[in-house]
Amino acid sequence: MKSSMDIDPPKRWKLFKAEMLYRLPQDSRKKIKRLLKLGDDYRNEGEEELAEHCYHLSRKLAQEVRAVHLLKKIEQRVR
Repeated sequence: MKSSMDIDPPKRWKLFKAEMLYRLPQDSRKKIKRLLKLGDDYRNEGEEELAEHCYHLSRKLAQEVRAVHLLKKIEQRVR
């Protein structure tokens, strides 16, 4: 992935939004679902790299809380 300085401002904002969502104090399962939705939105906009980043963050959270059913949803989207 490119460094944050190499990304144009609108993408930097979207990347920041995903990172903040990941770090906000909230139930992990809700954060995973919100990250998946955000990734789907980015994918629909044609922002494949940002979508993959959201899916990566959601996978990381799902592994931490051992949410197997959510891991399966993430894997379906990544394929």
